[in-house]
Amino acid sequence: MTEIISIISGKGGVGKTTLVSNLAVALTKIKAKVLVIDGNVTGANLGIHLGVPSVYPISLNDVLNKDAFITQAIYRHSSGFNIIPASLNSLGANSAMLKHILYDILGDYDFILIDAAAGVNKEMTSAIEASDSCIIITNPELPALSNALLAKKVANTHNIPIKGVVINKTTNDKYEVQIKDITEFLELPIIGTINDHRKVRESIAIGKPILEHKPHNSSSYSIRCISHKITGLDAPKRTVMDSMKGFLDDMR
Repeated sequence: MTEIISIISGKGGVGKTTLVSNLAVALTKIKAKVLVIDGNVTGANLGIHLGVPSVYPISLNDVLNKDAFITQAIYRHSSGFNIIPASLNSLGANSAMLKHILYDILGDYDFILIDAAAGVNKEMTSAIEASDSCIIITNPELPALSNALLAKKVANTHNIPIKGVVINKTTNDKYEVQIKDITEFLELPIIGTINDHRKVRESIAIGKPILEHKPHNSSSYSIRCISHKITGLDAPKRTVMDSMKGFLDDMR
């Protein structure tokens, strides 16, 4: 049975698309069949993170506007999962149709991940409505957390379960909001933390998910742990050798 999960945030810049692209890689590595959808039809950038062309013959925008069938907009990524891109050349599309167009491919995948539009808007709401559950991603700072609370309220309004919160770009600096305080503020479980690592920024620049660019990096391990939690598996072991390889990768 297919589970549709939207990855949402209350604001832009928190790392939502980075999480989506790498979760797709991580889930594929544990043998799940994965489809990723760029639900940001007015500001597509998932393809940039994945290092694939920004112009496709058929995009999600075409499907939402009833100019194409959903199966015509599915492309294969080199990592082994499929992607439905949004268009950079379109001003938008009828995002409310998203929940309807997915019926034809239910059962073809284990997971469908929707990279929702940032902020609280119609596109983000459409992604939530199309989902079985969602994950909120935020940063350990008050502006991001305040907006994450808004995202939670939207999900609650539509009765969509929230699997939990991913805290991205942690640095362990004293001015960060602490994990226990985030848990109390959002009243949601934390299902993963990802540190703010320069190799993640490097991976975005070259259009290659960190799990492929630097698989032994600590951020890669964190995302693998999140993927295991989603599937109900025990957390993957990180051996001393893995840590050493990660250290060497970070030095290059």
